[in-house]
Amino acid sequence: MSTMSGLRRTTVEVAALAMAVVLAACGSSEPDDASADDPSAAPADATEVAVSAFEFGYELTAPTEAGTYTFVLTNDGSMQHDLVLEGGADGATAIIGAGETDSFTATLEPGDYTLYCSVGSHRSQGMEVTFTVS
Repeated sequence: MSTMSGLRRTTVEVAALAMAVVLAACGSSEPDDASADDPSAAPADATEVAVSAFEFGYELTAPTEAGTYTFVLTNDGSMQHDLVLEGGADGATAIIGAGETDSFTATLEPGDYTLYCSVGSHRSQGMEVTFTVS
């Protein structure tokens, strides 16, 4: 093999290796943060529960049957709020500002659940909803 042929082969190998590194860096099987909180990215079998937050309460139709639910919080108030689920199936939104929306998906088994706002003293001021799933 000539020196020129060996040099050309090495150049092609280096270029192929560089291309593989670039492609590996670009591809990812992990969802980005935006798609993780996007209600349209929720499981297909999830039922959406729209939740409106305001000072100091929530408006929603709470689930009554076991199943998978995506809780979509819209902050219709002027202060920051979030939505936290406790009672066996945990979940929470981010703390969001006025006019913002965030969501989470949880599978609810029969039992008692509480939704509340974890910001400051909002929970004790009335931002708490309890419900039972059968």
